[in-house]
Amino acid sequence: MVLALTIVIKAELMLNPSMRILASVVHFSETTLKSPDYLAYNIDLKDLFINYTNADIDYSGNAYIKKLQGFPYSISGSIEGQRSASQKKFSCKSNLDVLVLNVGEMDFYAQDKTVYLFAPLLGDISYGFNTDSDLFPTAPNLNNDINHEWFHNNKRNIFDFVRKIDIQKTDVIYVDEDGTESEEFQITIPQGEGDFIWELLGMKAPDHDIKCSIFLDKFNHTRKLTFDLSYKTKGAYISILGKNCNKIEIFAPLPDNERVVATITRNGQNNYTNSFTNNITYITNSGGNYMLDCNVLMNFVDEGIKFEANDISVTQDSNVLAQGYIKGKVATKENMGDVFENAGVDLSGVTIIDWDKIKNDTASFIDDVISQARENVDILNLFD
Repeated sequence: MVLALTIVIKAELMLNPSMRILASVVHFSETTLKSPDYLAYNIDLKDLFINYTNADIDYSGNAYIKKLQGFPYSISGSIEGQRSASQKKFSCKSNLDVLVLNVGEMDFYAQDKTVYLFAPLLGDISYGFNTDSDLFPTAPNLNNDINHEWFHNNKRNIFDFVRKIDIQKTDVIYVDEDGTESEEFQITIPQGEGDFIWELLGMKAPDHDIKCSIFLDKFNHTRKLTFDLSYKTKGAYISILGKNCNKIEIFAPLPDNERVVATITRNGQNNYTNSFTNNITYITNSGGNYMLDCNVLMNFVDEGIKFEANDISVTQDSNVLAQGYIKGKVATKENMGDVFENAGVDLSGVTIIDWDKIKNDTASFIDDVISQARENVDILNLFD
Protein backbone atom coordinates (compact mmCIF):
# COMPACT_ATOMS: atom_id res chain seq x y z
CA MET A 1 0.00 0.00 0.00
CA VAL A 2 2.84 2.37 0.88
CA LEU A 3 4.56 1.46 -2.38
CA ALA A 4 1.39 2.12 -4.35
CA LEU A 5 0.92 5.48 -2.62
CA THR A 6 4.54 6.40 -3.39
CA ILE A 7 4.05 5.52 -7.05
CA VAL A 8 0.87 7.60 -7.24
CA ILE A 9 2.54 10.62 -5.63
CA LYS A 10 5.56 10.33 -7.90
CA ALA A 11 3.33 10.02 -10.96
CA GLU A 12 1.40 13.12 -9.91
CA LEU A 13 4.65 15.06 -9.46
CA MET A 14 5.92 13.93 -12.84
CA LEU A 15 2.77 14.13 -14.95
CA ASN A 16 0.36 16.58 -13.34
CA PRO A 17 1.38 20.14 -14.33
CA SER A 18 -0.39 21.73 -11.35
CA MET A 19 1.35 19.42 -8.89
CA ARG A 20 4.71 20.13 -10.53
CA ILE A 21 4.14 23.89 -10.22
CA LEU A 22 3.14 23.52 -6.55
CA ALA A 23 6.24 21.40 -5.91
CA SER A 24 8.41 24.11 -7.47
CA VAL A 25 6.81 26.78 -5.25
CA VAL A 26 7.49 24.67 -2.14
CA HIS A 27 11.11 24.17 -3.16
CA PHE A 28 11.56 27.90 -3.82
CA SER A 29 10.10 28.95 -0.46
CA GLU A 30 11.85 26.25 1.58
CA THR A 31 15.23 26.04 -0.17
CA THR A 32 15.96 28.73 -2.77
CA LEU A 33 15.21 31.63 -0.42
CA LYS A 34 17.86 30.28 1.96
CA SER A 35 20.59 29.97 -0.68
CA PRO A 36 23.39 32.59 -0.75
CA ASP A 37 23.19 32.33 -4.55
CA TYR A 38 19.58 33.55 -4.62
CA LEU A 39 19.46 36.93 -6.35
CA ALA A 40 17.82 38.73 -3.42
CA TYR A 41 19.38 36.69 -0.58
CA ASN A 42 19.54 38.76 2.63
CA ILE A 43 18.00 41.76 0.83
CA ASP A 44 14.69 43.32 1.91
CA LEU A 45 13.15 43.95 -1.52
CA LYS A 46 10.29 45.95 -0.03
CA ASP A 47 12.75 48.40 1.54
CA LEU A 48 14.99 48.47 -1.55
CA PHE A 49 12.16 49.25 -3.97
CA ILE A 50 10.19 51.72 -1.85
CA ASN A 51 13.04 53.64 -0.19
CA TYR A 52 15.61 53.63 -3.00
CA THR A 53 14.47 52.49 -6.46
CA ASN A 54 11.18 54.42 -6.38
CA ALA A 55 12.20 57.20 -3.99
CA ASP A 56 14.18 60.44 -3.97
CA ILE A 57 17.82 59.71 -3.16
CA ASP A 58 21.12 61.47 -2.54
CA TYR A 59 24.40 59.84 -3.47
CA SER A 60 28.07 60.73 -3.13
CA GLY A 61 31.42 59.06 -3.60
CA ASN A 62 34.61 58.90 -5.62
CA ALA A 63 35.31 57.92 -9.21
CA TYR A 64 38.41 56.90 -11.12
CA ILE A 65 38.74 56.62 -14.91
CA LYS A 66 41.93 54.82 -15.83
CA LYS A 67 41.27 54.68 -19.55
CA LEU A 68 39.29 56.95 -21.85
CA GLN A 69 39.57 56.52 -25.59
CA GLY A 70 41.63 59.36 -27.11
CA PHE A 71 42.60 60.78 -23.69
CA PRO A 72 46.04 59.64 -22.43
CA TYR A 73 45.57 60.63 -18.76
CA SER A 74 43.95 59.02 -15.73
CA ILE A 75 41.07 60.97 -14.19
CA SER A 76 39.91 60.84 -10.57
CA GLY A 77 37.67 62.91 -8.35
CA SER A 78 34.58 63.23 -6.21
CA ILE A 79 30.97 62.80 -7.35
CA GLU A 80 27.66 63.76 -5.81
CA GLY A 81 24.11 64.09 -7.02
CA GLN A 82 20.45 63.26 -6.68
CA ARG A 83 17.85 61.10 -8.41
CA SER A 84 14.10 61.52 -8.25
CA ALA A 85 11.81 58.86 -9.72
CA SER A 86 8.75 61.09 -9.33
CA GLN A 87 10.40 64.08 -11.06
CA LYS A 88 12.17 61.83 -13.59
CA LYS A 89 15.32 63.84 -13.01
CA PHE A 90 18.93 62.91 -12.26
CA SER A 91 22.03 64.97 -11.47
CA CYS A 92 25.69 64.03 -11.10
CA LYS A 93 28.28 66.69 -10.32
CA SER A 94 31.94 65.73 -10.30
CA ASN A 95 35.12 67.59 -9.41
CA LEU A 96 37.93 65.88 -11.30
CA ASP A 97 41.71 65.75 -11.25
CA VAL A 98 43.98 64.85 -14.17
CA LEU A 99 47.20 63.49 -12.70
CA VAL A 100 47.87 65.88 -9.78
CA LEU A 101 46.14 68.88 -11.37
CA ASN A 102 42.57 69.93 -10.63
CA VAL A 103 40.71 70.62 -13.87
CA GLY A 104 37.24 71.33 -12.53
CA GLU A 105 33.82 69.81 -13.11
CA MET A 106 32.20 67.32 -15.43
CA ASP A 107 28.47 67.00 -14.79
CA PHE A 108 25.75 64.64 -15.99
CA TYR A 109 22.02 65.20 -15.89
CA ALA A 110 18.96 63.35 -17.14
CA GLN A 111 15.27 64.12 -17.48
CA ASP A 112 12.57 61.81 -18.84
CA LYS A 113 14.30 60.34 -21.94
CA THR A 114 17.18 62.80 -22.39
CA VAL A 115 20.77 62.68 -21.08
CA TYR A 116 22.88 65.84 -20.72
CA LEU A 117 26.65 66.26 -20.41
CA PHE A 118 28.22 69.49 -19.09
CA ALA A 119 32.02 69.56 -19.24
CA PRO A 120 33.52 72.83 -17.92
CA LEU A 121 36.87 71.04 -17.63
CA LEU A 122 36.80 70.55 -21.41
CA GLY A 123 36.14 74.18 -22.14
CA ASP A 124 32.43 74.42 -21.31
CA ILE A 125 31.42 71.71 -23.76
CA SER A 126 27.79 70.64 -23.36
CA TYR A 127 25.69 68.04 -25.15
CA GLY A 128 22.21 66.59 -24.90
CA PHE A 129 21.15 63.16 -26.18
CA ASN A 130 17.54 62.06 -26.62
CA THR A 131 17.50 58.29 -25.99
CA ASP A 132 13.80 57.73 -26.84
CA SER A 133 13.64 55.43 -23.79
CA ASP A 134 12.34 55.92 -20.26
CA LEU A 135 15.39 56.47 -18.06
CA PHE A 136 13.41 56.24 -14.81
CA PRO A 137 11.67 52.84 -14.58
CA THR A 138 10.10 51.98 -11.24
CA ALA A 139 9.85 48.73 -9.32
CA PRO A 140 6.79 47.29 -7.54
CA ASN A 141 5.97 48.97 -4.23
CA LEU A 142 5.89 45.69 -2.32
CA ASN A 143 3.52 45.51 0.65
CA ASN A 144 5.55 42.63 2.07
CA ASP A 145 9.00 41.23 1.51
CA ILE A 146 9.10 38.07 -0.62
CA ASN A 147 10.21 35.68 2.10
CA HIS A 148 9.40 32.36 3.75
CA GLU A 149 6.86 33.98 6.07
CA TRP A 150 4.85 35.33 3.14
CA PHE A 151 4.76 31.92 1.43
CA HIS A 152 3.73 30.28 4.74
CA ASN A 153 0.91 32.77 5.29
CA ASN A 154 -0.37 32.33 1.74
CA LYS A 155 -0.27 28.53 1.40
CA ARG A 156 -4.01 28.29 0.84
CA ASN A 157 -4.01 31.23 -1.59
CA ILE A 158 -1.20 29.65 -3.60
CA PHE A 159 -2.93 26.25 -3.72
CA ASP A 160 -6.23 27.74 -4.90
CA PHE A 161 -4.42 29.99 -7.37
CA VAL A 162 -2.55 27.12 -9.05
CA ARG A 163 -5.85 25.24 -9.47
CA LYS A 164 -7.43 28.20 -11.31
CA ILE A 165 -4.65 29.20 -13.71
CA ASP A 166 -4.13 27.60 -17.11
CA ILE A 167 -0.94 25.50 -17.32
CA GLN A 168 0.20 23.98 -20.61
CA LYS A 169 3.33 21.85 -20.99
CA THR A 170 5.25 22.51 -24.22
CA ASP A 171 8.05 20.73 -26.07
CA VAL A 172 10.52 23.54 -25.39
CA ILE A 173 13.66 22.51 -23.47
CA TYR A 174 15.86 25.05 -21.68
CA VAL A 175 19.48 24.15 -20.96
CA ASP A 176 20.96 26.03 -17.99
CA GLU A 177 24.57 27.20 -17.82
CA ASP A 178 25.51 24.08 -15.84
CA GLY A 179 23.99 21.82 -18.51
CA THR A 180 20.76 21.00 -16.64
CA GLU A 181 17.74 20.51 -18.91
CA SER A 182 14.29 21.72 -17.92
CA GLU A 183 10.83 21.60 -19.48
CA GLU A 184 8.63 24.59 -20.22
CA PHE A 185 5.17 25.13 -18.78
CA GLN A 186 3.25 28.07 -20.20
CA ILE A 187 1.00 29.75 -17.66
CA THR A 188 -1.93 32.08 -18.26
CA ILE A 189 -3.29 34.00 -15.28
CA PRO A 190 -6.88 34.91 -16.14
CA GLN A 191 -8.08 38.41 -15.50
CA GLY A 192 -9.52 38.65 -11.99
CA GLU A 193 -7.32 35.92 -10.47
CA GLY A 194 -4.39 36.28 -8.09
CA ASP A 195 -5.56 39.22 -5.96
CA PHE A 196 -3.12 38.25 -3.20
CA ILE A 197 -0.22 38.57 -5.69
CA TRP A 198 -1.23 42.03 -6.89
CA GLU A 199 -1.66 43.06 -3.25
CA LEU A 200 1.89 41.85 -2.54
CA LEU A 201 3.19 43.84 -5.51
CA GLY A 202 1.33 46.96 -4.43
CA MET A 203 -0.40 47.33 -7.80
CA LYS A 204 -3.89 47.22 -9.23
CA ALA A 205 -5.05 43.94 -10.67
CA PRO A 206 -4.54 44.06 -14.46
CA ASP A 207 -7.56 44.27 -16.76
CA HIS A 208 -6.18 41.52 -19.01
CA ASP A 209 -4.67 38.05 -18.81
CA ILE A 210 -1.02 37.74 -17.72
CA LYS A 211 1.26 35.26 -19.50
CA CYS A 212 4.46 33.74 -18.21
CA SER A 213 6.44 30.54 -18.58
CA ILE A 214 8.29 28.43 -16.04
CA PHE A 215 10.99 25.84 -16.76
CA LEU A 216 11.26 22.95 -14.30
CA ASP A 217 14.01 20.35 -14.08
CA LYS A 218 13.30 16.68 -13.31
CA PHE A 219 13.21 17.49 -9.57
CA ASN A 220 10.59 20.22 -10.16
CA HIS A 221 13.07 22.93 -9.28
CA THR A 222 12.65 26.23 -11.11
CA ARG A 223 15.46 26.91 -13.59
CA LYS A 224 13.86 29.81 -15.44
CA LEU A 225 10.80 32.01 -14.96
CA THR A 226 9.86 34.45 -17.72
CA PHE A 227 7.20 37.16 -17.58
CA ASP A 228 5.92 38.36 -20.94
CA LEU A 229 5.66 42.18 -20.91
CA SER A 230 4.28 42.49 -24.44
CA TYR A 231 1.12 44.08 -23.06
CA LYS A 232 3.36 47.08 -22.24
CA THR A 233 6.04 46.85 -24.94
CA LYS A 234 5.83 44.24 -27.69
CA GLY A 235 8.62 41.70 -27.27
CA ALA A 236 9.72 42.85 -23.80
CA TYR A 237 10.24 40.35 -20.99
CA ILE A 238 11.85 39.76 -17.61
CA SER A 239 13.45 36.40 -16.80
CA ILE A 240 14.73 35.05 -13.50
CA LEU A 241 17.00 32.08 -14.07
CA GLY A 242 19.71 29.83 -12.68
CA LYS A 243 19.96 26.94 -10.22
CA ASN A 244 18.94 29.10 -7.27
CA CYS A 245 17.37 31.96 -9.23
CA ASN A 246 20.69 33.80 -9.10
CA LYS A 247 20.25 35.86 -12.26
CA ILE A 248 17.77 38.31 -13.74
CA GLU A 249 17.58 39.26 -17.42
CA ILE A 250 15.58 42.22 -18.73
CA PHE A 251 14.96 42.57 -22.45
CA ALA A 252 13.45 45.72 -23.94
CA PRO A 253 12.91 46.48 -27.64
CA LEU A 254 13.68 50.09 -28.58
CA PRO A 255 12.50 52.31 -31.43
CA ASP A 256 14.04 51.79 -34.89
CA ASN A 257 14.50 48.02 -34.40
CA GLU A 258 17.06 48.45 -31.63
CA ARG A 259 17.10 46.68 -28.28
CA VAL A 260 18.74 46.55 -24.88
CA VAL A 261 19.44 43.58 -22.60
CA ALA A 262 20.41 43.99 -18.94
CA THR A 263 21.57 41.12 -16.70
CA ILE A 264 22.41 41.01 -13.00
CA THR A 265 24.04 37.86 -11.59
CA ARG A 266 24.65 37.28 -7.88
CA ASN A 267 27.96 35.94 -6.64
CA GLY A 268 26.97 33.82 -3.64
CA GLN A 269 30.56 32.93 -2.79
CA ASN A 270 31.14 36.35 -1.23
CA ASN A 271 30.11 35.94 2.42
CA TYR A 272 30.76 39.52 3.49
CA THR A 273 28.56 41.59 1.21
CA ASN A 274 26.05 41.48 -1.63
CA SER A 275 28.10 40.89 -4.77
CA PHE A 276 26.80 41.11 -8.34
CA THR A 277 28.13 40.94 -11.89
CA ASN A 278 26.26 43.28 -14.22
CA ASN A 279 26.02 43.72 -17.97
CA ILE A 280 24.01 46.12 -20.11
CA THR A 281 24.12 45.52 -23.87
CA TYR A 282 22.63 47.95 -26.35
CA ILE A 283 22.25 46.59 -29.90
CA THR A 284 21.85 49.14 -32.70
CA ASN A 285 19.85 48.63 -35.89
CA SER A 286 23.11 48.37 -37.80
CA GLY A 287 24.23 45.38 -35.71
CA GLY A 288 26.73 47.24 -33.51
CA ASN A 289 26.95 46.53 -29.79
CA TYR A 290 27.58 48.89 -26.91
CA MET A 291 28.30 47.11 -23.63
CA LEU A 292 28.73 48.22 -20.03
CA ASP A 293 30.19 45.60 -17.68
CA CYS A 294 30.97 45.97 -13.98
CA ASN A 295 31.09 44.17 -10.65
CA VAL A 296 29.05 45.69 -7.84
CA LEU A 297 29.43 45.25 -4.07
CA MET A 298 26.52 46.51 -1.98
CA ASN A 299 25.94 46.68 1.77
CA PHE A 300 22.96 48.01 3.71
CA VAL A 301 23.98 50.29 6.60
CA ASP A 302 22.03 52.54 9.00
CA GLU A 303 22.44 55.64 6.84
CA GLY A 304 21.60 53.94 3.55
CA ILE A 305 23.52 51.76 1.10
CA LYS A 306 27.27 51.61 0.58
CA PHE A 307 28.32 50.45 -2.87
CA GLU A 308 31.36 49.88 -5.02
CA ALA A 309 31.28 49.40 -8.78
CA ASN A 310 34.67 48.10 -9.91
CA ASP A 311 36.08 46.81 -13.18
CA ILE A 312 33.74 49.12 -15.07
CA SER A 313 34.25 48.73 -18.80
CA VAL A 314 32.40 50.48 -21.61
CA THR A 315 32.95 49.05 -25.08
CA GLN A 316 31.72 49.56 -28.60
CA ASP A 317 31.88 46.11 -30.16
CA SER A 318 35.41 45.05 -29.12
CA ASN A 319 36.74 48.61 -28.82
CA VAL A 320 37.22 49.82 -25.22
CA LEU A 321 35.83 53.35 -24.78
CA ALA A 322 36.38 53.75 -21.02
CA GLN A 323 37.40 51.87 -17.87
CA GLY A 324 37.24 52.79 -14.20
CA TYR A 325 35.45 52.39 -10.86
CA ILE A 326 33.04 54.22 -8.55
CA LYS A 327 32.71 53.96 -4.78
CA GLY A 328 30.13 55.72 -2.64
CA LYS A 329 26.89 55.66 -0.66
CA VAL A 330 23.18 56.20 -1.32
CA ALA A 331 20.60 57.57 1.11
CA THR A 332 16.90 58.40 0.95
CA LYS A 333 16.25 62.15 0.74
CA GLU A 334 13.15 63.67 2.30
CA ASN A 335 11.75 66.95 0.95
CA MET A 336 14.30 66.99 -1.86
CA GLY A 337 12.96 69.90 -3.87
CA ASP A 338 13.74 70.24 -7.57
CA VAL A 339 16.79 68.20 -8.59
CA PHE A 340 18.00 70.69 -11.19
CA GLU A 341 17.52 73.71 -8.92
CA ASN A 342 19.50 71.93 -6.20
CA ALA A 343 22.30 71.31 -8.71
CA GLY A 344 22.19 74.92 -9.93
CA VAL A 345 21.84 74.00 -13.60
CA ASP A 346 19.73 75.29 -16.47
CA LEU A 347 19.33 72.81 -19.33
CA SER A 348 16.98 74.89 -21.47
CA GLY A 349 19.71 76.16 -23.80
CA VAL A 350 21.47 72.86 -24.47
CA THR A 351 21.41 71.64 -28.06
CA ILE A 352 20.11 68.08 -28.38
CA ILE A 353 22.24 65.92 -30.69
CA ASP A 354 20.69 63.19 -32.80
CA TRP A 355 21.71 59.93 -31.12
CA ASP A 356 22.03 58.23 -34.52
CA LYS A 357 24.95 60.54 -35.29
CA ILE A 358 26.77 59.32 -32.18
CA LYS A 359 26.09 55.60 -32.38
CA ASN A 360 26.99 55.35 -36.08
CA ASP A 361 30.42 56.95 -35.62
CA THR A 362 31.26 57.03 -31.92
CA ALA A 363 35.02 57.18 -32.50
CA SER A 364 34.76 60.35 -34.58
CA PHE A 365 32.50 61.97 -32.00
CA ILE A 366 34.96 61.23 -29.17
CA ASP A 367 37.86 62.51 -31.29
CA ASP A 368 35.95 65.75 -31.94
CA VAL A 369 35.27 66.23 -28.22
CA ILE A 370 38.91 65.60 -27.26
CA SER A 371 40.16 67.93 -30.03
CA GLN A 372 37.83 70.67 -28.86
CA ALA A 373 38.96 70.14 -25.29
CA ARG A 374 42.61 70.50 -26.29
CA GLU A 375 41.83 73.76 -28.04
CA ASN A 376 39.96 75.09 -25.03
CA VAL A 377 42.15 73.87 -22.16
CA ASP A 378 45.92 74.37 -22.45
CA ILE A 379 46.66 72.18 -19.44
CA LEU A 380 45.67 69.08 -21.42
CA ASN A 381 48.57 69.65 -23.83
CA LEU A 382 51.35 69.89 -21.23
CA PHE A 383 52.53 66.31 -21.64
CA ASP A 384 52.23 65.93 -25.43
